[in-house]
Amino acid sequence: MRERKPSFGVNLVSTCLAAAKTNLVCLLSCSSISKRSSEIVPISNTKEKHVTIVQNDCARLAREYLSKHVHSRSRVSVLTNEYPSNLMTPVLLVEFERLENNIERMAAKAENNRVELRPHIKTHKCIEIGMMQLKHGAKGITVSTLDEAKIFADAGFNDITYAVPITSNKIEAALDIASTVNLRLLVDNFEIVSELELKSEKRGMALDVLLKVHCGYPRTGVNPRDPASVKLASNIANSRSLTFKGILTHAGHSYDATTTKQIREIARQEQAEMVEFSKRLESENHDLKPEVVSIGSTPTITLTEKIMDGITEVRPGNYVFFDYTQVTLGTCQVSDCALTAIASVLGKYEEYIVIDAGATALSKDIGPTHLDAGTSYGKIYSDYDKHELDSNLHLYSLSQEHGKVKFINSSYNQEYKVNDVLRILPNHSCLTANLHDCYHIVDKGEIVNKWRIRSERPITSPC
Repeated sequence: MRERKPSFGVNLVSTCLAAAKTNLVCLLSCSSISKRSSEIVPISNTKEKHVTIVQNDCARLAREYLSKHVHSRSRVSVLTNEYPSNLMTPVLLVEFERLENNIERMAAKAENNRVELRPHIKTHKCIEIGMMQLKHGAKGITVSTLDEAKIFADAGFNDITYAVPITSNKIEAALDIASTVNLRLLVDNFEIVSELELKSEKRGMALDVLLKVHCGYPRTGVNPRDPASVKLASNIANSRSLTFKGILTHAGHSYDATTTKQIREIARQEQAEMVEFSKRLESENHDLKPEVVSIGSTPTITLTEKIMDGITEVRPGNYVFFDYTQVTLGTCQVSDCALTAIASVLGKYEEYIVIDAGATALSKDIGPTHLDAGTSYGKIYSDYDKHELDSNLHLYSLSQEHGKVKFINSSYNQEYKVNDVLRILPNHSCLTANLHDCYHIVDKGEIVNKWRIRSERPITSPC
């Protein structure tokens, strides 16, 4: 069967969300807002109520859109070792049922723990998947670039956290986005707070700001035990144009754990540290009581059954797809992994075969080497339907467009020939997805649609 030209659905998404987005844009543009200013109308609860209503409208419209457009009418069979001849490799496949199950499980965990789910969309960068997350109750989304924020804001997503501490050269772009949607920004130093205050006040805007906190992952964030962290929060709260919304952390060191017990302990420490810091802020000044106490990583949230009281929000991202790293950490099973890469054998030699998926298709993430001594760039399935990975094939070398797969058992040389197709479980699904233009959506053994990966950079690198 010939596959019809794919419809990525982005225009349809924008159309069906236009009414909700217009309501929010009109609301925010009716008055430029600033705190403690007699010249500009202050923030009121009205804004928050309207944002909630519009967000609920987005969830409703997401359900309506997905019920009609999640699958195209064209279906192409894609079985374990049979792929359509016009499927030009390397490509990405997403198993729809696994994707939806992963989204549903995380949504249920958040609901059961009475915390808001704000998933990190940097993993998938896909409007349709973001809408699935809204459909299942996500409060809003988290992004790692302003380009992601712009793309999703233009598609109607109106409650966004930019989860990287902002720098001076991004402030104006952030203000542009914040003029149309709720955009929360991260800070962890006095210099950027002063500059944010100055530039937002100049434009007559009020910005929602979160304080980034370091809870054991040595990257960014203030030390919650340092008195200067309370002073920084006070500076934000006392600003004329900034609103102190709360605190945010990321337990990235959970990826260095060697057991699930260690991951659970990291999760416990992260939550305890954040709850304690929240109480300390409130004790210093009631105005510093955080509305938002946000934590998140896929390993820590997935392996935590009971989230501590005082945590208000979780931000996992990788859980929609999972990957080989998550399997090795014990976060998921191979059967949970929704994203795979398809590659063709382009050359066969005595000790190895060469495939057409290199670093530009898989990334050069070498995976959890502290848990798996055999460094590889992904694992190859022996039987996808049975969730079995092939221990006799080792994807050991990547150049830009080529991958080399070694035979652990030399007799395997007879099993493969040129033009055979391999299915690969990536080490890091977030990085792999970012290298491609679209997902081929598979449901019940058939390719039913293509969904676009929005990896363009409309702000930082306009073409």
